Amino acid sequence: MSSVVLVTGGAGFVGAAVVRALVRHGAEVHVSCRARTNRAGLSGIPLTWHVAELAHETELARAFAAAAAAARARSWPLDVVHLAARISYRRADRELLRQANVEGTRHVLAAAARAGVRRFCHVSSVVALGSVADVEQELDDEAPLGGLQLDSAYARTKAEAEQLALAASRERDVVIASPAVVFGLASAGSNSTHFLGRVARGTLGPLTPPGSLSVVGLDDTAEGIRRVLERGVRGRRYLLAESAWRLHDLLGLACRLAGRSPPRACVPRPLWRLLVGAAALADRFAPSERITPEALALLGLHFRFRAARARAELGWTPRPIAEVLAEILQALAAEERA
Repeated sequence: MSSVVLVTGGAGFVGAAVVRALVRHGAEVHVSCRARTNRAGLSGIPLTWHVAELAHETELARAFAAAAAAARARSWPLDVVHLAARISYRRADRELLRQANVEGTRHVLAAAARAGVRRFCHVSSVVALGSVADVEQELDDEAPLGGLQLDSAYARTKAEAEQLALAASRERDVVIASPAVVFGLASAGSNSTHFLGRVARGTLGPLTPPGSLSVVGLDDTAEGIRRVLERGVRGRRYLLAESAWRLHDLLGLACRLAGRSPPRACVPRPLWRLLVGAAALADRFAPSERITPEALALLGLHFRFRAARARAELGWTPRPIAEVLAEILQALAAEERA
């Protein structure tokens, strides 16, 4: 892969895996990050760091100019993988999400245009496409941005950011990678790892939400993004999902793999909506950092996707999620014993 690739958010959970995949395939990688970002997860990896806040257009311009100069020095093109984003389900963070995910994407697209970037891979999320009515349905690569209608600032801002990328593809070479919920082990951590940690410790609880998730392993996500960057068709979205599961079944699988008793029952959707309402009232007095009313509401919906295009066009073959979960749970168990 003879190109210089600037990765925004390259020190994050998915970003670090993408950086490693790009380096393995011969790219010269530059990473932009915030000044306070922990870089330990990429120690020993040959790359160039740039400090650039998404809100700071001058810093972004400087990072892009430096990466473009490196590309010219090698007579290679400059590509971009835009991963930097904020994830939160706290109502108090809604404006921060807009500034990072929407305005930040606008700034990165503008900086890429000024730097003469050859190809821009925007990393979105399946949540930008919204949910389906029941477990018999799945959305595909051509689905509209249904996340715009969800009562979730994260879903809406990811959908709006994808709108910006799609609009830019009319004039420039922009492709979109849209991962499902990613499971993997990394120093940056993730919500999915947090819940698997609870499974490993046997503290998950006996009841599960009534919704569904589409899932994929971390390494498969990184490889999918690399393939989208390298071979995706301009203006197209590529979903990266291995399979779709009811949460009750997925958590039951994880518990069995960890040698724990699976949850006993799934909360009916009407009762779940009442629990979400009660959580919203409680949140006014004692806001939660992780289990917020917005997060609980999303866990009651069905996010089910069929990733056909990446398989057919890019030869992407993700590992079965059961294998991925088994490896993660074994590693978590070893950490607990150490």
